[in-house]
Amino acid sequence: MKKHVVGIDIGGTKLATVVADTAGNILNKVRKPTLAERGPEYARQLLFDMVHETIELAGLERTAISAIGVSCGGPLDTKTGIVYSPPNLPGWDALPLKSQLESEFEIPVTIENDANASALAEYRFGGGRGYNAVLYMTMSTGIGGGIVLDGQVYHGANDSAGEVGHQILLPDGPLCGCGKRGCLEALCSGPAIARRAQAAVRNEKASATTLLDLAGGHIESVRSEHVLEAARQGDALALRLVEETAYYMGWGIANLVNILNPDIVLLGTIAIAAGDLLLNPIRKTVSEFAMTRPAEAVKIAPAQLGEALGDLAAVALVV
Repeated sequence: MKKHVVGIDIGGTKLATVVADTAGNILNKVRKPTLAERGPEYARQLLFDMVHETIELAGLERTAISAIGVSCGGPLDTKTGIVYSPPNLPGWDALPLKSQLESEFEIPVTIENDANASALAEYRFGGGRGYNAVLYMTMSTGIGGGIVLDGQVYHGANDSAGEVGHQILLPDGPLCGCGKRGCLEALCSGPAIARRAQAAVRNEKASATTLLDLAGGHIESVRSEHVLEAARQGDALALRLVEETAYYMGWGIANLVNILNPDIVLLGTIAIAAGDLLLNPIRKTVSEFAMTRPAEAVKIAPAQLGEALGDLAAVALVV
């Protein structure tokens, strides 16, 4: 019986390949820069070499591998395994990644959007264990998400489900990268928090000394991590920015709680770094905005897998 799988995590700056057993234990890992500017042919060959290397380092033959899971930024088609022009992977236009990997290794390949794969990893190995309806949301450069219902990723009609960051809260709000205005992502992502903080510092310089000190005295250098640190120090302006972020984030989550009625909402990246400083006011807003019964049922918690998430996201697809 084949008891090992390969996981591939594809990002704009790095590629990672792992070999794991079918319980999700990572045996070894190879990581290299994507060098996305060299194009998809370079990346494809690099991935092939990395998978071969990872299997060899594990002391295994290729025939010992039962499946390959691939976590990659979308848009992509999970059925055909074609990747369509991810913004951080220039030249990846209708790239048939699944068929290319299967041709090279003669092993079944499953490919999934990275946010959906992360949700599945949290469901199988992290904070979602034991729950039937899991919503995973990441707060980083964007607001991404994945929905797992009864052990299955919910894809929607054409693999577009889970775009939780592009619900519109303020129709006349800040411009989002998707081209719309007032999306949750345009209000609560890392860059959005930084933008709001920089505007607040410009308008209230006299009360922004802590934020400015943390940013080296340069307004344009203020980042979301500076806001969190200043808030931990009790800075009033930073605490107000955190409350504002929690209000919008809680509003967006309340909408999803009403629609999906999840057992648990797991929040990643910025929410993990902030802890209860951000999570408690988010919970308060959700309890105020969501309908009573789904609000009573849902638990809002930090995601648990941390640095292992990228590796386990790919592995979760095939174990």
